Amino acid sequence: MKKSKAIVQFFFREIPIHIINLVTALLPNHLVTNRIRGALMAPFLGKCGKRLQIGKGVIINNPGNLFLGDDCYISHYCYIQAKGKVSLGNNVIIGPMSVIASSNHIFKNGMVTNKGISEPIVIGDGTWCGSHVIITSGVNIGEGVVVGAGAVVTKNIPSYEKVAGIPAKIINKSIR
Repeated sequence: MKKSKAIVQFFFREIPIHIINLVTALLPNHLVTNRIRGALMAPFLGKCGKRLQIGKGVIINNPGNLFLGDDCYISHYCYIQAKGKVSLGNNVIIGPMSVIASSNHIFKNGMVTNKGISEPIVIGDGTWCGSHVIITSGVNIGEGVVVGAGAVVTKNIPSYEKVAGIPAKIINKSIR
């Protein structure tokens, strides 16, 4: 049963998204083409709000586990691995070349295996992640958070904070 579900997901969610990427690859990064790309990909996602924008070259693995609110923007060349559930609230911006990975490899006898453990990622309303941000599995990012470019988020971030660094740390209390 599990294999047949994976095959159905592959053919009816993953392949269409990759075909959309191929067909739209020559289009520029622009509000209009990003909205077209978003509208074409929306039916293959777990849930999608209004006015989704997806930039050029975005890779989404396990799109059925990706849940997006209204007015989300996933910028060009991002990688979203949604093996565990990934949820973005309303008005979330993910900057260029960012990675959202909802699973980690398992170590056995001191060696990495090709098996993983998945945990959900939640990104709250109005959060802005700069370019090259990495968000790891099991992380909850609150509302109105600003994640600085190049940050690696490995722990939960409360609402209305600015974070930056590797690993990401709060750099400015409350941005309200």
